[in-house]
Formats: sequence, C-alpha cells, structure tokens
Amino acid sequence: MRVDGEAESHVEEPATQAPEPLWKRLAWMVAIWLGSVTVLGAVATVIRWWLSP
Repeated sequence: MRVDGEAESHVEEPATQAPEPLWKRLAWMVAIWLGSVTVLGAVATVIRWWLSP
C-alpha cells in the first residue's frame, strides 16, 4: 500500500549475468515439454482404465 507523498523505491537494475546459452534453454524447454506430455499420458491412461467397462 502506498501513502500519499511516498515515492516508489523500486528501480529495475540491469541484468548483471549473461543469459544462459541457447542450447541450455532449449534443453530445459524440451525437458519440461517431455515431462508434461508424460504426465498427461499417465493421467489419460488412468482415466481410460477407470472408465473402461
């Protein structure tokens, strides 16, 4: 909450570290994608088993 007369003290500082290499960022993206697809497949399989006659 801000009180009248108080200035916001948040100032964005430039990043001091270089961004991660592209291959590392892509590897993380692929790992997260594979993990989400695997979990979704497991949930779908459980639902199929549960609903099968």
